[in-house]
Amino acid sequence: MGKLVCFVLLMVLMLPGYSRAEGEIGSIKTLKGKVFIVRGGTTLPAEEGAAVFQEDLLKTGYNGALGVILKDDTTLSLGPGSELSLKEYVFEPRENRFSVILRILKGTFVYMSGVIGKLAPDSIRLETPDSTIAVRGTRLMIKVDN
Repeated sequence: MGKLVCFVLLMVLMLPGYSRAEGEIGSIKTLKGKVFIVRGGTTLPAEEGAAVFQEDLLKTGYNGALGVILKDDTTLSLGPGSELSLKEYVFEPRENRFSVILRILKGTFVYMSGVIGKLAPDSIRLETPDSTIAVRGTRLMIKVDN
């Protein structure tokens, strides 16, 4: 009986939709050097393929770099010594609900819009300590000094 239960559980986990963690908004595609995810007050070392979630804080060390792809194919890149908060992310095309709010706290950041940028560009907001940027194009770079 135990082997049958394990087999059924394994088959269910292999179904589409079960491979992603609940609430995952994207994943880490590339990284170099020291890179961390701060989630719920806990600092975790980042790994390629790791899921990212709304409200995660992404941090790169002095020699770090990070590439993230969100569910709508938005691409985020962080250079050395950077911090980016994934404040809000909603990608529900069937309900026509879209929102991207990212806060770059320090360092360098490159943003390339995905599907949300095409369907609802007004729903994208990039924040820095001194300003808020409304995205109407497809690609931009931001540098925030300490």
